Amino acid sequence: MRKWKILIVEDEILIADTLHEEAVQLFTAEQPDLVLIDIRLSGPKTGIDLALFLQQQTQTVPFIYLTSQTDKKHIDQAKQTFPASFLTKPIQASALYANIEIALHKQETQSFNETKLSIYDGSNMYLVPIEDILYLKADHVYVEVHSKNQGVLIQRKSLTEILEDLPLPPFLQVHRSFVINLKAVTGWQPQCVFINETTIPISRARRKEILEYLEEMG
Repeated sequence: MRKWKILIVEDEILIADTLHEEAVQLFTAEQPDLVLIDIRLSGPKTGIDLALFLQQQTQTVPFIYLTSQTDKKHIDQAKQTFPASFLTKPIQASALYANIEIALHKQETQSFNETKLSIYDGSNMYLVPIEDILYLKADHVYVEVHSKNQGVLIQRKSLTEILEDLPLPPFLQVHRSFVINLKAVTGWQPQCVFINETTIPISRARRKEILEYLEEMG
């Protein structure tokens, strides 16, 4: 199953005058999926400054404020950075987990809905929203891209090359010749999945992993 990377920038865990700079370096090196930020950090810069840095990045990363600062000034400053959530200390574990899960789900859904796959069939270029892609089927040196609204498009690429441009999950290779969009699956059995009227085999080597994903989504 997918493992999320979460960067925690918390004054009570690490106290240093260069905490902001260390957080920036860690973010750049690790590319986390979400950041937990204490608004009040040691040193000249605050968690608000770190949030502004995150907003300037090419890839949007959600962040959640963890703070004991609940006065109007800090709340107004925090609102201007559009955090995924704002939790006040002391923080209950259940509330933290719930807010993290919601923030990651929202980010994943937004990214999924905004992404398009470029497909060149030898004469025309197509931009296909990845949410419309049902499954991919390898056919020798070509790949058939089966979509909801644009039918079947042919791309001269390997399945592996196209898979590199798609988010994992919901796209998973279930067989050496097939990649499916988990969100498009309408049913399954231990040996295969169904996408509408199409039956797609699941290889024995990938069966356990694929079934775990399907059961989690179902």
